Amino acid sequence: MEKSAKPKKHVLRPLLWWLILVLVLYGIRTHQRLMETTRLDFTVTMQGQPLYRTATTFDGEPVVSGQKISLGNHTFAITHPKGETFSTNFFIWYGEHNLGTIDLKRSMGTLSVSADPPADWLVIRGPEWSVTLTNSSGLSQLVPTDVYEIEAGYPHWTKTYAANVFASQTANCAIAPHFGGLKLGCNQPDATFQLQYAEGPLVSDGALPTTVSGLPAGDYKLVSFHHGHQRNDTLTVKADTTTDAQIDFRYGAVAFETSPAGVTVVTDNGHDCGETPLTLREIQTGKYTFALQRNGYQSLQLSLNVEADQTVYVRTNLTSETYLHALNSARQYMAAVDYDHALTAAGDALAARPGDPEATTLLREATGLGKLQHAQALGKQGDYVGGDKELTLALQSLPDNEEIKGLREEFKKHEPEQLERERVERLNRPRQVFNDTLKNYADADLFDEHELKTSKPYNTVGAAIALALKSGRPSFQITGIKSPQPETSVIEAAYEIPGFLGAGTTTGRRQCIIVCGQAKDDETQIYFKVMEYKAKTDIPFSLGALLHTATPDHANYTPINPSRIQMTDALQAQLTNGVPMVTERIQQAIAQ
Repeated sequence: MEKSAKPKKHVLRPLLWWLILVLVLYGIRTHQRLMETTRLDFTVTMQGQPLYRTATTFDGEPVVSGQKISLGNHTFAITHPKGETFSTNFFIWYGEHNLGTIDLKRSMGTLSVSADPPADWLVIRGPEWSVTLTNSSGLSQLVPTDVYEIEAGYPHWTKTYAANVFASQTANCAIAPHFGGLKLGCNQPDATFQLQYAEGPLVSDGALPTTVSGLPAGDYKLVSFHHGHQRNDTLTVKADTTTDAQIDFRYGAVAFETSPAGVTVVTDNGHDCGETPLTLREIQTGKYTFALQRNGYQSLQLSLNVEADQTVYVRTNLTSETYLHALNSARQYMAAVDYDHALTAAGDALAARPGDPEATTLLREATGLGKLQHAQALGKQGDYVGGDKELTLALQSLPDNEEIKGLREEFKKHEPEQLERERVERLNRPRQVFNDTLKNYADADLFDEHELKTSKPYNTVGAAIALALKSGRPSFQITGIKSPQPETSVIEAAYEIPGFLGAGTTTGRRQCIIVCGQAKDDETQIYFKVMEYKAKTDIPFSLGALLHTATPDHANYTPINPSRIQMTDALQAQLTNGVPMVTERIQQAIAQ
């Protein structure tokens, strides 16, 4: 019995070792499987907002959420530059370990800002906190840790500072600028200004006088204005000091008086200042150029130096272009011995510039020499009396001219014979004109001529005779009035003798030729001839023919003369009545 039991133990021992091995392997595998699920899960936030860039460690080594971890006691920590550090110790066994949401507290520090003098505005800007203050001396505030930008603003100055706030510490920012000021005075109550930095931007503007304070130390450009005038100054501002600056606009004046008036005053840049008489006030001191302009006159350039508080008086005459042209023409005509045109040109020059000495001299010389020239021409024609009159006028212009004096003495010698010749010519002139006029009438020699005399002037007598012929009954048609020679008047008149058959017919024509001539100063000679015509047939009365025909149409009329035609009682009556009728009309005119 005992021998059979031993073999059974040997059989079970290997089985036991195999079982142990299986258990060991199963344990290892189970451990491995369970370790795969042993992980650490967590979420990090700060003030409820997720954080992604945090320093998270597990036993000092970086760890991320969902990472596998080992079993045992461990230390877990989270750090962030803007939050307080989180740290915890715990024991890890198999399985998932979820720490949930870990909300880090925001780290805080103190920001202290001081402004002396108080700033017009303070703007503090940070990623999570900002504030704007006005008329502030600063603040001390618990703020999230971060870098802050601080902008301090004053009326004429602005600057930006930076402050880094750390946890549980105080960051100080002291703003202490040093300013100066400008006290700007001006002698003109309505002046204005623009104050600029040296680099150009505008600092301040307004009316003068004024005080500009709160200016950073440095150089400034001051531009002042008054009534269109500008002044530029460079001023220096010192810290903690108010600098006085007197900005004065000192002016002079320019008064223009010209002859003629109405001249336009123009500056060198083309500005039209107005017309003379003109006073320009508020002219800044310095040198100026003005142009005086007027149509028809030469422009005049003036350079003036204007001084403060003084008036520059300009009195000048403008030269007329008409005057210059006329004066040059007068000189040229004088050189060409064309005194008539020289006289006209000199007169034009004087009209353009009354009283001008040179034009006056040329006018006097042209007048005197022109009269001398005319007198010489009259002398060649034998008119010594007329020449003497011209020489007398020439001496009025040129009293010292010896040639005029000598020629006048010569003319005086010939005047008596000229006067006698002219007396005879005057005495015979009426007869001569009468004879010349009759040459236009072929039948004039068949009729007698008649003569009357009167003491009335010839022109008065001529007009009165023409009126008497026209206004009497029967009425003569005046067919012509002319004056072929001096002091003579020729009157031609006619009327148609009406026929027995009524209107529109004629039996004859009466033609008158009358010459009035001044034979002596107190005697006018009147020569006239009345010519009678018989109509060859009864022809229609033609007013047009009467107006335009100087002699009767021989195709229609025949002169009434016993040697030419057989006389009838009617013809004899016409011949007999014509001369008395005309004589009566002339005597009536002379009597008037």
